[in-house]
This record gives sequence, structure tokens and C-alpha cells, in this order.
Amino acid sequence: MKGLWRFYGLALESAPVRTQMASSAVIWAGGDLSAQLLEQKLAARSKRRHGASGSSSPLAIDWRRTGVQTGYAGLVWAPGAHFWYEALDRIAHSLARAGTRRFVAAKLALEMVALHPVSLVAFFGCVGIAQREPLVDVAQQIRRDLPPSLALEWAMWLPLDAANFACVPVRHQLLVVNCGCFLESIALSFVKANGFALPGAH
Repeated sequence: MKGLWRFYGLALESAPVRTQMASSAVIWAGGDLSAQLLEQKLAARSKRRHGASGSSSPLAIDWRRTGVQTGYAGLVWAPGAHFWYEALDRIAHSLARAGTRRFVAAKLALEMVALHPVSLVAFFGCVGIAQREPLVDVAQQIRRDLPPSLALEWAMWLPLDAANFACVPVRHQLLVVNCGCFLESIALSFVKANGFALPGAH
């Protein structure tokens, strides 16, 4: 494991954008597959609760959906996030001294106010268009699901980012972000497919 982490660190130094594109693609692919598994388990549980009989259906993976999520993560999210975090660091350094509470607060405020709303609109828009959904449906989902999705993002990332910016050495902060992105990818894949309704719910 230590050798793998060292290899990843060297790859980040030599080709940061390409390495982050590849790692984000893998993380989001895993997140979407996990979301699909969760959806099918919830749907099966709902059927049992409502008295449906018969054997459980085999796991069916929508590989096109996984491919779209993977493509979004690798081609849109990762390059955008790479340049965003570089800009975030420069802006925060212009506002406060590194390591101070003001520095951490500046980074958190910029993350919550600037990054998350834009990244959510980009996610719903890019994934919806890539899945050939009508533009009116894409716009409707953004209007419907953006506010609760943003609240969910803030609830997850505010404490995680605060701890990351304040306590974790800079060279290890990306690992924390990647762990958070895996959980985020599960949640966003689920919301993109279902909104905020549980699969199988009446």
C-alpha cells in the first residue's frame, strides 16, 4: 500500500492533471456502481414490504450510465477541480497567512459559495446531456434537485474540508478529498437517477 501511494505521489508530480483525471474516473465509476447496487437493494426491499412475491432479480448494471459518470469525472470534474484548487490556494494566500484560522475560513467560504453550486449545475447538466435527456428535463431536474443537493454537499464537505484544511498536511489533502469524492459520487449518481425519492417508493 505504501508503494502504491508513493507511485501515486510521483505520478501527481510528473503529470498532475492526467493523474487526477484517471483517479477521478476510477473513483466515480466505483461510486456509480455502488449507487446502482444500493438502488436495486432498496427497490427489492420496497417490493418485499408491499407484498410482492417471487425470487429476487439478478443484479443488472447500466454500463452506459457508469460510462457517462466516469467520462464526466475524468473529462470535466478532474481538470476543473485541478485548476480550481490551484486558484483557491492563490486567493486564500492573498487574503490571509497560511495555517491561520482566517486562511482556513477563506478557503471554506470560497468552496461553499463558489465551487459547490457551479459543480452541481455542471454535473446535472453534463450527465443529463450525455445521457441524451431532453434539455427541458435537464433544466427541470436542476431546478428541483439543486437546492437539496447543495444542502447535502454543504453538510458533508463543510466539516470534512474544515478538518482537511486545518489539520492535514498539504501533500496528503488530496487523499482526503478523494475519499470524500467517492461518497459524493455515490450520492450524486443516486440523486441523478432517482431525485430524492427512494427506488420502488410509491
